[in-house]
Amino acid sequence: MKTLQEIYEFSSKLNCTGLLHGLIRDHFKGRTIISASLRARSVVALKLVSEADPATPVVFCHAGPLYPESEEYRDYIIDRFGLTDVRALQAEESNVEVGHKKHVEWIKASTSNGGQIKQAIYLNRTLKDFDCWISAVYHKPRDMKVHHRIDREGHVLRVNPLLNWSDDDIQRFMRAHEIPNHKLAKHEPEIKPPSGNSEPVSTYVY
Repeated sequence: MKTLQEIYEFSSKLNCTGLLHGLIRDHFKGRTIISASLRARSVVALKLVSEADPATPVVFCHAGPLYPESEEYRDYIIDRFGLTDVRALQAEESNVEVGHKKHVEWIKASTSNGGQIKQAIYLNRTLKDFDCWISAVYHKPRDMKVHHRIDREGHVLRVNPLLNWSDDDIQRFMRAHEIPNHKLAKHEPEIKPPSGNSEPVSTYVY
């Protein structure tokens, strides 16, 4: 594996597309995976990854059961981008092997009654056999202390390809490629909770 400094040097002058193509096609061919949600920023990352290689493994992260709107949108994105290797999280993901570090994506959302949801999604077993992790769930605001798109986290390189993209950049990309936003992004009222959930509030987790 290349050193972190070598990765910084190769990636420093590359835009997002060039970075992803270099990682997926050249430096970590067959050893790259992306974690994603259905947020617009994550969808943009999935689009760019699919252009580099639609066979790149994808694992969607979510809290609890999916809303029908989310299932429909996920299937649309998979079909639209031609993603061919969508995987489920494995059992016992929170277990950390000796010599490895903990790998987590955080899911955050608001409920219609003003509450908050925060859940850790562990990917320890999923990432075990990969060297490059495109971390693109994007439920948390950008940490302003982070200045590099690539960092080392245990045995993997953790990549935030859209670190320097603003929300306006994201929406311009979505419009330019005619990619609709998730229906729940509009916070439409009267969203029914998933089957089996008697909670009388809407929770926008997608």
